[in-house]
Amino acid sequence: MTLLDRHKVFLSQNYLLYAIAFFIPLIPRLVPVFIVLLGALSIFAIVKKYSRVNLGEVSTLMILLFLLHIIGLTYSENLDRGWFDIEVKLSLMAFPFAFVGFRFVRETNFKRVILMFIYGTSLASLYCLGVSSYKYFILDLPYYHFITTRFSIIVHPSYFALYLIFSILALATLRPSFFVRSKWNSFFNFLFMVFLSIILVLTGSKTGFIMWLIVAISITVSLVKSAKYKLIPILSLIAMLTIIGVIFQSAPLLQSRIVNVLNVAQSDNLKPDAVESTAVRALIYSSALEIISHQDWYGNGTGDFQDVLDAEYNKKNYVQAADKHLNAHNLFLQTWIALGIPGFAMVLGIFILMFINAFRSKEVLFQGFTLFFLIISLTESTFYVQAGVVFFSFFAVLFERKARASG
Repeated sequence: MTLLDRHKVFLSQNYLLYAIAFFIPLIPRLVPVFIVLLGALSIFAIVKKYSRVNLGEVSTLMILLFLLHIIGLTYSENLDRGWFDIEVKLSLMAFPFAFVGFRFVRETNFKRVILMFIYGTSLASLYCLGVSSYKYFILDLPYYHFITTRFSIIVHPSYFALYLIFSILALATLRPSFFVRSKWNSFFNFLFMVFLSIILVLTGSKTGFIMWLIVAISITVSLVKSAKYKLIPILSLIAMLTIIGVIFQSAPLLQSRIVNVLNVAQSDNLKPDAVESTAVRALIYSSALEIISHQDWYGNGTGDFQDVLDAEYNKKNYVQAADKHLNAHNLFLQTWIALGIPGFAMVLGIFILMFINAFRSKEVLFQGFTLFFLIISLTESTFYVQAGVVFFSFFAVLFERKARASG
């Protein structure tokens, strides 16, 4: 019997998947180690003929997008930023190759991966809650250490909100069993979702709150259709909205974030020196569109997108955006600025294929993952931040491989 026979290889691969899913929201810096190990085992499995080479359409496009960024270096002047961007995007190539020699054996393996991500997100939530509690109750610091960036200290609040939304949706769709008696499982899952929902509100992510409303209403409608006592899910939603309302009422800073969104939506003219995040993003989007309308079809290069944006900010006297060197805060606009029409088309193609595969699979979690990542990509440059690109690359390939295995 060999040291690594077929069974041990597949078992080790699954354990590595569990580790990756667990540490993405909790300790992101550990994830690259597990990716390398998973890739090594995949190559070993192919060499030993334990598995065949598997590379789906989405994975192929992800690799091509990464290679397009390499090509973009050839006409970039800012190579330091360009190589840093390549380093951030390594996941686009690393995960497809890490999965190349992996195949699903059972549905339970997939559910365990999702469950490990939920556990990791929950522990990250408790850690953030613990640190904020220490600052507020022990150090006697202000209440705002319980919200936004002072609360979400592991990853940016927008991405933490995305992790929480995905975890809530996973709890609702997979309905994991924590107890022998099913009635306790349903109750515990509900409490679990309530806890994660409260944490999501504390992140202060406006996009996250919109996604939460979509999930909460969708879950309620689904339960009303299937539940014997249809009033229970409706009352549960009302209770959740009441709790969230109390939190907003108790935190003026959270209130102001919602009010500012409404003010920006109703405003025809925005001041160049605006500092509120929604107003600043509106200025950023106008700058990005202005750049795109005058640039070459192939873009400005992998490393020069920020320099071009900064020049536009300074030209229009957008003080906050220029001082903080803010990116486009939109994956599609940012990719278009960097890589032109080919880059934009490739990102769009990835999402189109994801939606096609998701609806063919008829799996709600796959559909939700694709939809919510698309939504956050409209307000964040998700492939330009580790917290976004690692999360996407891992689960995009995971869902694709599961769909291919099921088909």
